[in-house]
Amino acid sequence: MQLSAVTRGLRANARWLRPEQLSLENRNIFYFTLDTALQGLMMGGIFSFISVFIVRLGATEIQTGLLTSLPAIVMALASIPSGQVVQRQRDLVRFTNIVRIFHRGSVLLVTLLPFMRSLPLIQIIIAIWTVKAIANALLESSWMAVIAEVIPAHRRASVNGMRWTVMSIVTAVAVAVFGFVLDRMPFPLNYQIVFLISFIGGSAGMIYWGKLEVPESMRTDHLVSEPKPWREQVRSYWQTIQLPAFVRFELTTAILRLGMNLPTALYSIYWIRRLYASDLWIGWHSTTNQVATILGYTIWGRIISRKGHFKPLLICAAGTGLYPVLMALVPNQVWLPLVSIVQGFFITGVNLSFFDTLLAVCPADRRPSLIAVNTMLASSMMFAAPILGTLLAGWVDLRGVFFITGGVHLVAVLCFWLFRVAAESD
Repeated sequence: MQLSAVTRGLRANARWLRPEQLSLENRNIFYFTLDTALQGLMMGGIFSFISVFIVRLGATEIQTGLLTSLPAIVMALASIPSGQVVQRQRDLVRFTNIVRIFHRGSVLLVTLLPFMRSLPLIQIIIAIWTVKAIANALLESSWMAVIAEVIPAHRRASVNGMRWTVMSIVTAVAVAVFGFVLDRMPFPLNYQIVFLISFIGGSAGMIYWGKLEVPESMRTDHLVSEPKPWREQVRSYWQTIQLPAFVRFELTTAILRLGMNLPTALYSIYWIRRLYASDLWIGWHSTTNQVATILGYTIWGRIISRKGHFKPLLICAAGTGLYPVLMALVPNQVWLPLVSIVQGFFITGVNLSFFDTLLAVCPADRRPSLIAVNTMLASSMMFAAPILGTLLAGWVDLRGVFFITGGVHLVAVLCFWLFRVAAESD
């Protein structure tokens, strides 16, 4: 009896190794998972270490801030037009891969730049990362649209949970391995090798993404719309966003987004120039962060399903404020992995609450427009906050900015409590 059960289990798992034998629904999930895993390889490589790389090249605090802020403002400006472009595409799977070619090309350019040492490398990297943000805006809109077509509604929650788990696991392993490689090889060859592996992984993911098939019942070709005059678009968006619940959500979440983005450009500088951290320990910081993220999504997901979003959001918003405060207090690099656990664990509760609350305050008929506006506002804060953080660092030092960030988080918690943010989704 036990032997037959094992045999049936092995046969069921073996079918996943032969995707052509799967149903269209399961085949799409299989290819989506493979693509996600390869994206995790890229996230654990260049996207985890790009700011560390330019700091080791000699980037100033302002330049490190611009690496984050300039792409954010470009993405903010491009978010709404990108939605219009995606809306007019008939083959979104193919369109997404075309945009990915330009996105992956930017990674390859950064990989090859150190061979050209006569060039102003830091400035060029910032410029490449800024232009890449246009592709990011297009990808965010097209990716969500494709998932809505290829993954049935009743399986999206489970598939999305699996996506976060796979992404976090691969990223955690990747940053640990890459941190070891970076610490054992000469600069800048070590970063070029890591970035090249990231490029190969991200490019390989395009193969599996291209295998996705949209079921006939889910095709939205008939919904493709013609572009409206820009004045009419502006008028329509202005009318759309004037919803009290949406306005309250955006105003209060802006405070927490300020706190979360204020010190982002300063962490790499602090690790390298104050804690003298090696790439190995920075890699371990990212690894433990990803492990805590996996646990956080599991634990907070269950708590939110039982208790609602309101109280978990208050706890997690306060918890994320502990991270910069603890970072200001650590004496050396050994503490980095332990402190990162705090950030990784609590940020998951914030992300879950923000996502569900945003959907709750957006009427279905206006949801795409409101999500585009939310993306624009969030990206705008990602632009402004790091610049403000670098300016503050010149007045109150790096540790001072970290303590101020903790205070901003407490203000955000107070606003969430006063305005009952996230209660809409309970």
